[in-house]
Amino acid sequence: LSSQTPTQYNIFRIILATYTPLLTPISSAAGMGMVGGGGSQGIVPILIWLIAAFSTGMTLRDPGKSGKAMFASASMILLLWIASVFLSAPTWPDLNSWLVEVDLLTSDLISRPIDMISLFIIPTGLAILTAQITQLKRRPIKTEASMDEDYYF
Repeated sequence: LSSQTPTQYNIFRIILATYTPLLTPISSAAGMGMVGGGGSQGIVPILIWLIAAFSTGMTLRDPGKSGKAMFASASMILLLWIASVFLSAPTWPDLNSWLVEVDLLTSDLISRPIDMISLFIIPTGLAILTAQITQLKRRPIKTEASMDEDYYF
């Protein structure tokens, strides 16, 4: 991080470095490097998404709300990453180096369509599934005796 730039801009560089592994969970689990270079984070990014999706489904217990919450979470991560790429421009030594970095990051991200699709589908689907299972467990199971009681009363 550059010491000549304001701290606010350096925060965007930190956000960029933090969220980059979360954008490519499948590639990372397969051992590929991160977007823009850097080593693989292994299964950690996909575990973060799975734990977040499972927790969201368990907490909300509503498939619709859980799905929307996880889709919004993935969207926010992607939007924060994009914003960080552009808002970190003042921390680069010159405009040309920043443009080269933006080109590398975006072309690297676009070249991983499975990661982009899985970023939205896997966590959203797991949150919906978890909420559905949690919802089913909460409902009382009707036995034949309880159905007979309902019928006669």
